[in-house]
Amino acid sequence: MNRTPRDPAVSRRSALASLGFGALAVAAARPAAAQEGAGDLAGHPLTGSWAAMTPGGVVPQIHGADGSFIAAFPANYVDPMLGLTFQGPALGRWEADGERSGRFTFIQALSDINGAYIGTFQLAAEIEVSEDGQTWSGSDKQPRAIVRDAANNVIFDQMIPVDPPVTATRIGSTGDSIVLPVATPAATPAS
Repeated sequence: MNRTPRDPAVSRRSALASLGFGALAVAAARPAAAQEGAGDLAGHPLTGSWAAMTPGGVVPQIHGADGSFIAAFPANYVDPMLGLTFQGPALGRWEADGERSGRFTFIQALSDINGAYIGTFQLAAEIEVSEDGQTWSGSDKQPRAIVRDAANNVIFDQMIPVDPPVTATRIGSTGDSIVLPVATPAATPAS
């Protein structure tokens, strides 16, 4: 077997450069988050971790007290315009617009089956939490979806009906506390 020896200095340099870049990115992001001033959302009932039941299945998400929004969608889906599409995590912001309601916007990077960047998916929606603070559902207002191609040209921008509406259950700290919403037929695997 003929192997070319690796230069450990190059690997070490690459690792240190990556760590340095990561530290810079984190340090640079912190002041920006503080400046955006989402206010103190710690007491709002939408703050926390949720298991949202969407037409495509369960999507865990976090509504942070700092206004951050993170959702973990399945890794891929079949898009009617783009075919088999891979998607990154949904990252965005949320804000309260009432005692039990809020709105959020998120964006996801998209790639094709070969890993090539093909654009972004963006969604803006409004939700309302139940009186007991343990569930939420989409509002009567339809979410707005925007799809951009790799050059950031808008190729889709519409209000989209979601039927049945998206609902979510608060995620607790024990296994028994996670009671998932009933699956819709679109999210139930075929036999």
